[in-house]
Amino acid sequence: MNRHQLQPRQWIRSAAALAVALLLFHGAARAQEEKASASTTACGASIAVCGCTITKAGTYTVTADLSSGQGLTAAGDCIAIKASNAILDVHEYSVTGPGLGTSTGAGIDVLKSSSGAFIEGGGSVSSGWKYGLEVQGKNTISDWVEPDGNVVGIFLNGATGANINNFDAIDNSVYGVWIQGGKGNQVNAFASGSNTGTGVYIGCHDDDTHGTKCAGVKPSSGNRIYDFNAESNGDAGIVIDLGNEGNVITDVHISGNAGGVDSIDENPSCGTDQWIQERTTTVFGVTSQSCIP
Repeated sequence: MNRHQLQPRQWIRSAAALAVALLLFHGAARAQEEKASASTTACGASIAVCGCTITKAGTYTVTADLSSGQGLTAAGDCIAIKASNAILDVHEYSVTGPGLGTSTGAGIDVLKSSSGAFIEGGGSVSSGWKYGLEVQGKNTISDWVEPDGNVVGIFLNGATGANINNFDAIDNSVYGVWIQGGKGNQVNAFASGSNTGTGVYIGCHDDDTHGTKCAGVKPSSGNRIYDFNAESNGDAGIVIDLGNEGNVITDVHISGNAGGVDSIDENPSCGTDQWIQERTTTVFGVTSQSCIP
């Protein structure tokens, strides 16, 4: 008999030990899940205070102005969307955070687990947050959420297939719109102006640095940014940073930005990015390369 082969009694003992170990592992995992679930306040159909998470598909309506003083999620958000196919009607109510030097979260945060969320802002102003609106999930649609006076107005953080439209991103301290590791998103019908840094930034830096890659951060590609104005920003109107390619910019008016260059592509000869001047009213302003018309 092979000396490494278990005797029947030894095999039974080993199997029993393995079963106990698996039970302990799954018990611990279940306890962690229950603890996380217990710490999450689920949003009801009517939302009157900050600090809840949408955990099921359905329609949710904000019924009053929201403020961080009413409560926050564990991540520091006012409203988080965890479920897929959720509809959030903010109904023009304001979503006010604790202030730029304090906030760690977002006014509205579409989490990575969410797909197909629909947000109707109705002109709702999200201000005083790290991110006015953060999208991490898939196929999110946002209409008329106004992210003014945040660190970053709109943050597409690894988002895919989003359609963010009909808004102004004004007076944010770094970026009006930031796409990091995002693919196949559309951002359109908006203005991004009077931001301290750049109006629209596609890349990996969390400040107004650009021209270098960031280790471990996926590039952004296949994004379509169109039908917008970017004026009077502290740096450029729009920047596509090094290593982010396959993006399309068109139907824009970019000019009068304080950085000296309005439209910047850090990829040599713009890589595979396309800057399309589809008519004479498209203005890219002062450009960094001749590949930008």
